[in-house]
Amino acid sequence: MNTLKLIRRIIFYLTIIIIVSSVFALTIGQIISVEFRNNNAKGDYYYFAFTSLPICILLSLIGTIKRKNSKARNWTIGICTIFSSVICFFILLNVMFKIGFGAWVNETILYCNKSNNQITINEQIFDAGALGYGSRRIVQTRPFFYYFQTIKQIDTTKLNKDEWKLINKEGDIREP
Repeated sequence: MNTLKLIRRIIFYLTIIIIVSSVFALTIGQIISVEFRNNNAKGDYYYFAFTSLPICILLSLIGTIKRKNSKARNWTIGICTIFSSVICFFILLNVMFKIGFGAWVNETILYCNKSNNQITINEQIFDAGALGYGSRRIVQTRPFFYYFQTIKQIDTTKLNKDEWKLINKEGDIREP
């Protein structure tokens, strides 16, 4: 296999991986209860997903247009790919305002698990940036790999106080 074919295959399969992971993050990833621990990492990831997805759709032409196909088929594939890339761009532009500009922020760290201090119960508020703050929730956060955490809504009135230590510490929002 010559070097050019190898480079084309690497580019094609990398674009497929980026497309699949971006589509997963923008669809199923919004439903499951796993979130980024750090809002900067979240912003960087979504910026990468929003900018790379239309480009990767265009780059997938490298693996789909072939000499053995007829000219009409290659033209159809090319036009459909460019059209889907443009449609994807406008859909992402719409989704960006729903996902990209807001994050749950720890207002107060209420409890810490006695056996594992990485597991906490936090009061969170939705920070919508310049638009202010939105709704509130009380959740149990548990680390999941390095950049993620699992979220589970908690009713603190039904909490087993023997497993939790009250710390009532200020979270990420600092009062002047």
